[in-house]
Amino acid sequence: MSFTLKSRTLISRPTAVLLGSLIAASGAAGLLAATAAHAAVVGSVEVSPATGTDTTGISLTTSKGCPEAASHLIVAVKGSGFPSEGQNVVSNSPISTYTTTPGGGIVVPLTQTMRDYASTAGFTTLQGRYDFTLTCRTAFNGTSLGDFTAPIWFTSNTAYRNTDPAGPTATPSSSAPTNTGSPSPTQSASPTDTASPTDTASPTDTASPTDTASPTDTALPTDTATPGGGSQGISTDVNGGASGGGKGSLAATGTDVALVGTASALLVAAGIIVVRRTRAREEFPVTDTPNV
Repeated sequence: MSFTLKSRTLISRPTAVLLGSLIAASGAAGLLAATAAHAAVVGSVEVSPATGTDTTGISLTTSKGCPEAASHLIVAVKGSGFPSEGQNVVSNSPISTYTTTPGGGIVVPLTQTMRDYASTAGFTTLQGRYDFTLTCRTAFNGTSLGDFTAPIWFTSNTAYRNTDPAGPTATPSSSAPTNTGSPSPTQSASPTDTASPTDTASPTDTASPTDTASPTDTALPTDTATPGGGSQGISTDVNGGASGGGKGSLAATGTDVALVGTASALLVAAGIIVVRRTRAREEFPVTDTPNV
């Protein structure tokens, strides 16, 4: 029977501890790098005021709150003149120290101006685009749990705006014609009520004919003077009246006026005949001739 003795290489205890620490550190660094590489932009930031100068106080408001796991935040700015990895403008701070909007957004005022941050970075000319990044994190772990970003543009060394001066890129419009809907018929106007005819004026009453005046009694002819003699005349005095005394009118006697008028006319005619005969006798007197 033969025995084979295998030799083992022994490592000292201090060397093993050091080697383990290196392996652990490498693993942690790899984990942090992987986490940072996968940090996602979870929202946007509104920069106010929308326009300002290099000495204007700026405030950042996130579109919503940080993820629930985050308890702190930090803000950095990148752009012309700042380091490539960015320069912190808000240090690691508890989220609870900031006010929030009704929608849950976080309001973070910057403690200094862009001119101050440029002086800290060692340059004097602000130009072009600058990007703010608000990172949600924990107190002792710099791993991003979600980022909020917003740009501003310096159109001169002293003036900025929060919209791109070049304007948004226009999206190409589709060349396909849009379907035109069939035109809806417009409602015809409702006929207006015709005006009601006005009442014609009522004819006024014609004037009642006035009573014609009753013919007055013609005066009875007076007797003309007869030649060579006295005047003769015929009068028709009617005595008595409704009261029975004195002279009165024929109407008061109740006598028929027409009958009286006819009788008067006959009497006048008779009188005329008598007068003419009397005149004729006077003009041609009959004398007795003497007997021869």
